[in-house]
Parts: sequence; structure tokens; C-alpha cells
Amino acid sequence: MTLAVLFLAAQMLIPQKAPIGTARDRVKNPLRDPLPQDPALAEQIRRGYRLFLKTPRYAPQYAAASLSCGNCHLNAGQKEGAMPLVGIASIFPEYNRRSGRSFTLEERIVG
Repeated sequence: MTLAVLFLAAQMLIPQKAPIGTARDRVKNPLRDPLPQDPALAEQIRRGYRLFLKTPRYAPQYAAASLSCGNCHLNAGQKEGAMPLVGIASIFPEYNRRSGRSFTLEERIVG
């Protein structure tokens, strides 16, 4: 990941010290916030957001114990220090020393 990507991702994250109540209000929500003009891209973004917050409903194969991605990645994966996902795609594929091979983002999610 380049420094520019890290810097941009850090600017987009909700600060770690933001109180839970105010952090919730700061989440970028594609169901209410502006999206790109391209309708297909906008729909992909909305679909991803729904998958993230309601994983058992929309992607049960990834929902062990009925957990959604948002159960661990707080504030829709947008909060610093809470396993944020902003900018994560830029680090994949990533080498995994334990397995001795590179993982794709999809393999990391499933694993």
C-alpha cells in the first residue's frame, strides 16, 4: 500500500476516539449519501453496503454464527482502530507467511 493510499484512507476514517453515538452519525451511508453518477456503480456500492451490514441475509455463506461483517468492523468498517476496511483492497493480493502463498481479498474474507 502506498503512503498516498494510507493517507487518503486515514482521512476518510472516523477517528478512533469518536464516541459511539457520534461515530454512528458520521458513517458514509450509500443508502442516503450521494453516489457516483454511473447507475451500475452506484448499485454495486449499495449492494456491498447491504451485504456488509446484513451478511446473513444477503450472503449467508460468509455469515458464520449469523454474524454480519459489521459486527466486528465497527461503523460499517469506517472507524479507525476497529478493523477498518477503507482502502483495504489496495493491499491485496497479500502474501501469507503461514500458508506460504499470496491470498486474494476474496480468499481473506472467506478465510
